[in-house]
This record gives sequence, C-alpha cells and structure tokens, in this order.
Amino acid sequence: MDDSKIFDQKYTEYLSQIKDFDFSKKAEVLGIQKRNQSYIFEFFNRQIAFDGNDFTDIEGREVTIAVKMVLCRYVLMCPQKISKSSNKLVTFREFSNAGPLYSSFSANTGKIIETMFSGRLEALTSRCAKLGGTIMETNSYDLCVRFRALHRIPIILNFNDTDERMPAKTVFLYHDNAETFLDLECLTLTCTYLTGMLLQNK
Repeated sequence: MDDSKIFDQKYTEYLSQIKDFDFSKKAEVLGIQKRNQSYIFEFFNRQIAFDGNDFTDIEGREVTIAVKMVLCRYVLMCPQKISKSSNKLVTFREFSNAGPLYSSFSANTGKIIETMFSGRLEALTSRCAKLGGTIMETNSYDLCVRFRALHRIPIILNFNDTDERMPAKTVFLYHDNAETFLDLECLTLTCTYLTGMLLQNK
C-alpha cells in the first residue's frame, strides 16, 4: 500500500477520534484560538481552521492529508497540563525509538537541503526569512533559523555551507519535550513539510 492510502486511512481514523474532542478544555495547552464555530491552528504561520468536520486553510490553500494528520495527532496527544521543556535542544535521532525512522528523516529533509542549497547560503537565508523564520546568532553554524511548526513545536534549522574542506551540513533540532505533543512520524512530517517550503521558488 502506498503512503497516500496509508495517510488517508490514518486521517480517517484520527478525524473520527477528534470529532468528540473537547477543544475548549485544551485550547490553551495547544495554543489554538476559537473563531466563530471553528478552532484556528497556526501551522508554520498558516492559519488552518477545524470546524468539527475537516481542516481548511483560511486563505483557501490546499491542506494536504499529511498536514491534517499532524494537526490531528497534535490534538489527540495533548497532555492534561503543559509539558515543560528543559530548553534542551535535541536532534531527531535522540528521541526514543527514532532509529528506524532516522534514515528516511535524513533523506527527506537535511540531505535535500544540503544538495539544493550547497554554495547558496544567501538564497537559503532569504527563503527562511520569507517563510517567517527568525534568524538567530550563532558561532557554530553559518545559518541558524527558528521556525514554529505549531504553538508547542518550535524547530531550529542549522546550516553550514560547503567550503574547501567540508560539504554542506544541515541539522534540525527540536525541544526535548516535542514528542509529548507529536509522535515521531508527525515530527518527521513537520520537517519534511518545512523542507518542501524551502524548495519552493528556490
């Protein structure tokens, strides 16, 4: 079975579970806002509404099944109380049981960025800024950018451009409590989505 059919099945299952979810009790934890009869999620600066039946983009853009899956899991995994982060940043590989997914995570995110933006640091910096990323100061990388996938899921993109000694290198970092709010599959999807946005109009 291909990924699209798997995603369709999972989304149908997740959607049936969140239709009875009491959003009012978890809105603060999730960082979502009620507007009329819908709840609004901020996903990489996109406003996506859930009206009790489906997710729609406020500006009318398509919301893919993968994004809908992420939003569903964000709701379903919502803890009773806000899970505090120690502010420690970790790579995807450092999450428990991430090993089997790491190869595909790397292939669909960091390696693509390294290939497409090697020798093009200025272009990557410009693209990150256009997507609403916050450029951060660092002495360890040529570029450090903070994105917010969801209210509780910030993502740090670190990038070193190629030079005469080393090839380009990309490192994604999450807060250490990220897997409290999303499972590993959905954490992978957040970075895959971000990578896709960076490649648009590259």
